[in-house]
Amino acid sequence: MTRCVSIYKVLGLCALIFILTGCAAEKEPLIISPLSQDYMTEPTMPKYPGGTEKMFEFIADNLRWSDDDACIQGRVVVSFIVEKDGSLTDVKVIKSVDPAFDKEAVRVVKSMPKWEPGMYRGKPARVKYCIPISFRLAVENY
Repeated sequence: MTRCVSIYKVLGLCALIFILTGCAAEKEPLIISPLSQDYMTEPTMPKYPGGTEKMFEFIADNLRWSDDDACIQGRVVVSFIVEKDGSLTDVKVIKSVDPAFDKEAVRVVKSMPKWEPGMYRGKPARVKYCIPISFRLAVENY
């Protein structure tokens, strides 16, 4: 009886070795180590050339606001996708104030230069991005 049990143990051990060698022969590992290169590089967000301050300077310099709309103020939120090459696509308004301001905000975002793309696992990636564009009345000194 003990001889049968030991034969089953040997057969089970052989089967386990056979299964493990079959797994080792696969091209991709079944379990990814948390210390692998993919997990050591953190994703990065896309960046406007020169940083956020330069982006808002660009918006302020290129925003055209007519005198007819001088009594309206508010914040338009625009979303867009920064593509792998840094270009901006799918520009649309997600929070509106006035149709004229929405159109102007979209125009300014579309006129931006290419951004530095976001990175994921060391490769450029498409990233959705949102920015607020404020339309405010100029405060005059008395």
